[in-house]
Formats: sequence, C-alpha cells, structure tokens
Amino acid sequence: MMTTMDPVRERILSHSLGLVSVRGLSALSIGDLARDLELSRSGLLSHFADKEALQFGVIEKAAALFIHDVVEAGTIAGTGEKRLRALFARWLSWSRGPRLKGGCPFVHASAESDALPPKVRGKLETFMSGWSETLKAAIEDAKAAEEFASGLDADQLVFELYGLYLSHHFWHWSMKDRRAQERTMRAFERLLLASRA
Repeated sequence: MMTTMDPVRERILSHSLGLVSVRGLSALSIGDLARDLELSRSGLLSHFADKEALQFGVIEKAAALFIHDVVEAGTIAGTGEKRLRALFARWLSWSRGPRLKGGCPFVHASAESDALPPKVRGKLETFMSGWSETLKAAIEDAKAAEEFASGLDADQLVFELYGLYLSHHFWHWSMKDRRAQERTMRAFERLLLASRA
C-alpha cells in the first residue's frame, strides 16, 4: 500500500538521490542541501535528524523506485528466461534513468560501504541481497522449465550478471561509450547461450 509522503521530505529525497547518483552517500551535506533547496537548516533537520538518517532515507527511496521500476515491472513479464531478460534490461535502463544524474546510486553506495554507518550499510546490504535473490529465482525457474541446463550454478550466473552491470555502468558513465548498452547485451546473450549448454 502506498503511503502519502510529505512533499518537502519527498523533494529532499529526490534531490539527494540525484546527488548520490553522482557523488555517493558520503558527499551528502545537510548544509548544502538546505542551500540547494532554499530551506532553513532547522527545516531540513525536522525531516532528517542527521546525515545518517538522510543517507538511510535515500537508500530507502532508491530501493522503492528500483522495486517499482525494475522488480515489479520485470516480474510481470513472464517466468524463467523471459523474466530474467526483462529484469536485466530494466536493470540497465534504471542506471540511465532521468532521475539519476550520474548512474546507479547502489553502485556508488556499495563502493563506499565500509565508510557508511552500520544502519545504512545494513539497509544497502539487505536490498542488494534481495535483488540477487530475485535474479536467482528467475534463473532457477528457467532451470525448472528446462530453458537452462539443470546443472547451471545460479549463484555464479548472478555473479556474472553483476559483472556485466558494473561494466556497463563504467563504460556508459565514466567512458561515455555510446555502445555500452549494445556491448553489454551482446555479452548477456553469450551468457544465456552458455547457460543452455
């Protein structure tokens, strides 16, 4: 069930998410945000008591958007290989979405996870584990439907899918390679082909 969110809180989170997608969670600053959004510092602190609460809120916001845009949309696409294809395609699209000015916030947050407060790191790890399980479930369904080889190591395939995603993120955002998506999908098709053997 969707809950009604305070519009000021929503504006803070949306702006913060855009910043995190460029610079990471550690770069968030209560003072800078207040200035960017033309809020008083105390006004911003009435929504987020401190930087840790803001970081936690941004991960929560990003996770909710990801579940809506990627997981739920991909899940209705079918089962097995068809679902895996939809999830992967939407995962790539997510990283280039208009609300993300510098790529996937989870990539940036994961890179700095050791420096994050335990509660924030725990939220990030829970989300990432859940996403891995979603991918793994689609792979196991494909195995059960005999679309993939019965002996396929689902955990290994999830590992390799993450590798493709991170490679795509690097080449698209850091190297500005216009063929990053095309190259990634070509590699994805080779992975699926190998999964059927």
